[in-house]
Amino acid sequence: MAEPIKSADAEPGAPVAKDAIDPELIKLKRARPKIGLVTAAGLVFLCGLFLVRLAPDRRFGSSDPIPERIAVADVIGGHAPLDRYIKLEAADPLYAHAIRTANTKGGLGVRVVPVRNTGDKLWLALSGDGWDEPANATYSGRLRELSDMPFAASITAFAATHPRPLFATASAMRAGFATGKVQAVTGDTITLADSDKLAFDVGDPDSSTVVAALNDNYPDAHAWAVALIAAQIPADGTPEVARDVVRFHVLAGTTEVAPKLEAAKLWGARVEPVTTHFETTWGAVRAAPPSGFAVNGKVVPDADVDLVGAYVVRDIPKGSLVLLGDERPGDYWYVTPIMIVLALIGLVFAWALVRAVKRDLLPTKAPA
Repeated sequence: MAEPIKSADAEPGAPVAKDAIDPELIKLKRARPKIGLVTAAGLVFLCGLFLVRLAPDRRFGSSDPIPERIAVADVIGGHAPLDRYIKLEAADPLYAHAIRTANTKGGLGVRVVPVRNTGDKLWLALSGDGWDEPANATYSGRLRELSDMPFAASITAFAATHPRPLFATASAMRAGFATGKVQAVTGDTITLADSDKLAFDVGDPDSSTVVAALNDNYPDAHAWAVALIAAQIPADGTPEVARDVVRFHVLAGTTEVAPKLEAAKLWGARVEPVTTHFETTWGAVRAAPPSGFAVNGKVVPDADVDLVGAYVVRDIPKGSLVLLGDERPGDYWYVTPIMIVLALIGLVFAWALVRAVKRDLLPTKAPA
């Protein structure tokens, strides 16, 4: 049997020893890695998607670091640019209608507050930290559409299920009997249904409450009762004693009691009005006689009603805007470099996509 050839100069196809390296295998070249059609198309799509999603952040990051002064009316009228650094002037938030939302459980989150006289078309997203410095009716930040925010769904769901009180005068309520639409003191228009809840307080002109602080001069209720009798203030019934104050029901109005307390130099006491709370519905109020509002079999004259609270569910209008008060252009310095890298990656894989289409989809030419 012939000995295996170990030399590298042997003829092609000659046997190779068991412990020798075949020189022909060393000269073999690896095939170039191929980028598939699906892989290239997917990466081009993702790069384009992220470039589109980051475009608003890039516009805001490249805007002027000095905010542009814009009036609230211009924002509502559609004359304010989105994704720009602006400053709202004379904005009056309705903090009573604030909605708190948070991305993490237990976090302070943000307070989303509607601006007065905008019909819930403009909101402010303010810090949830109550120790922040006051804005003094001037709010600066980034203007965006509310529907684009991650908290839009929770805010919309909360507003659709929780009534928010709005207040109107008695004359405005009566003016809306025919149409069901009432103008609130905030300037907003309320659309009421017969089942919507209404509430108002009526002051009693013939009674009041004297709240007296217990101190060294007047250590108990008896001492204060003697002082009120000397001041000719007619107390009625048994006083209510709390931790450090005592309350007396007085058969006289606040306009009569306050001067007597001042004349007697009873500086440790104050007078509060006595009010009666009434609750009814819009349907019951619409059926009221011209002489007043009928509540629980009693007619309350319009002149005795200061404001009427309407508890209605109001959906957030489409196209509403929100000013993000904690965002500044300098916070987005990193967006432009990221977009440049994404564009380069997209170009590389676009070139790979073209090669994959030519290789896998286009017919190859037969050799001549």
